[in-house]
Amino acid sequence: MREPIRRRYRGLPKAPVSTAPDASPSGGEVRADLKRPATEFVERVGTWARATPPDPPAQVTNAGYPRELAATAGPLFDRPSPRAITEVVYPQLGGLTPTTASVIVVARQTLPGAPAAGAREVTLDVRLRYVGRSWVVSPVVDPPRPESVRARTGGPSTEGRSLLASARADLPGPVRHDVETRRLGDRVIGMVRALARGYEIELQVAVSGHPGTVFPSTRLSNHAVGRAVDVRSINGTRVADIRRDDPLLVRFMVDAARAGATEVGGPIVPPGRGFFTDEVHQDHIHVGFTPGKPAAAASSS
Repeated sequence: MREPIRRRYRGLPKAPVSTAPDASPSGGEVRADLKRPATEFVERVGTWARATPPDPPAQVTNAGYPRELAATAGPLFDRPSPRAITEVVYPQLGGLTPTTASVIVVARQTLPGAPAAGAREVTLDVRLRYVGRSWVVSPVVDPPRPESVRARTGGPSTEGRSLLASARADLPGPVRHDVETRRLGDRVIGMVRALARGYEIELQVAVSGHPGTVFPSTRLSNHAVGRAVDVRSINGTRVADIRRDDPLLVRFMVDAARAGATEVGGPIVPPGRGFFTDEVHQDHIHVGFTPGKPAAAASSS
């Protein structure tokens, strides 16, 4: 597959972390009041220039955040480098209540000083709390992240290799790793391949970096067990920017059902079984399955 061209996320205007929660999203973006502080946290903490690789808690503090957030920022530090430049690719909603939230942030990190210099992608589950009149990044992980499906040795499955080679499915580095280590199951991989035959798609998250529960409950998400993916872009347009009356949304969600999904969540609800929407699913389309449940299906009328 060709190397994807990653553009820095520019869906939100620059603003301080204390932006009020009623701030208007720019363009078609949703919940800019949440995404802005999550984006700024990842870029500030993940960018540094030192003589030696930084101590994670010290770097978090230097960026202006409580040192307890070093655990949240962990993926930014697992490849030591004296220099790093981090730019967010896309922040997706992962969960939301009136006072708590999760934003799943995919970022591109360039490490010019690492032993294996180059760029990579990381995915972070950034939790936020509503404090006073603003959303702030929080070290409190509630509900806690459950144990997710373990990686397997031996490389990707035959189905996985086909997906990794596809030029029509753009997978962030952590999703590719989920495929390579067989954390993402073949049934979901088959669904993604089927969708990629009719659309050019970008995935946001599979297993790695997802909250792991159906936020804010403790119920295990199908993401945690390798049975779901989230699609952030269809045919070059982010889901958040697709008009809600555009037939593309209905067509894509129905095709996800035809591919075998038992649950298809997005900005709208096509008539039929297995489709759903809520505030969280305004910027992506969730495609997953639960064993024993019938496949989602559009109404015949």
